[in-house]
Formats: sequence, structure tokens, C-alpha cells
Amino acid sequence: MRKTIQLIAAFLLISQTLFANQKYFDEVKKVTKSYRVETSFENMQVVKDEKGKDVFYITLASNRNNFEMVMLVGYIAAGQAMKSGFQPSSVFVTVDVPLGEGFRLLTTATKEDLQQLLSGKITTKTFVRRVKYI
Repeated sequence: MRKTIQLIAAFLLISQTLFANQKYFDEVKKVTKSYRVETSFENMQVVKDEKGKDVFYITLASNRNNFEMVMLVGYIAAGQAMKSGFQPSSVFVTVDVPLGEGFRLLTTATKEDLQQLLSGKITTKTFVRRVKYI
């Protein structure tokens, strides 16, 4: 009986997490599309960090000269999607840039920085300075 209850609880926890992620992903996709930046569910994932907190990863593609704008759209979409109820502790945005042989811009920002950006407490210029380039 105890194992059955544990299995049901684990199933409910996993299904709620998967549903929350799907709702979050849908919102991210909707926001990126409104900025004319295309993405797909295959380019998004949520993983646990070493502390067990959820981290959101998204990969976007840019044209030759607009990679910083695409990066900002990724963060804005991740931040706006937090209204869905799912709030990752940090966000990683990867932008594939087709310059020369191509390069990949990998950045990360915290949930707090995203919330400050979206609430207008900091400017995009300040936010970009807080973003960590990896």
C-alpha cells in the first residue's frame, strides 16, 4: 500500500512538471514568434543543476549581424513565460551565428535579473552587462 501511494505521488509530481514545462515552452515559442525569431520544442529543455534547481536552455539561430538581438529575444521570451507558473532559477541562451565557419554565442542569466529587466527596474543595457558569456 505504501509503495502504491509513493508511485502515485511520484507520477503526479512528474506529470505536473512535464505539463508545466510544456506550458512554459508553448509560451516561449509564442513570444519568440512575436519577435520574428523562430524556435522549436527540440531547441528547448529544462534540466536540474548541481543544486537540484531547474535551469532552462534554449538555442536560437540568428542572421549574421543580429545575434545580440536574438539573444535578448531568448531572454525576454524565457522571462515572459515565467507568468505560466514555471520559474527556472537561471536561463541559458545559445545563439548560433553563421559567420565564417560559424560560431556559437552561449550566455546565461539569473531569474532575478530577468525579472528586473521585465519589470523595468533595469535597462536592456544593464541587463546585457549582467549576462555572463561562456
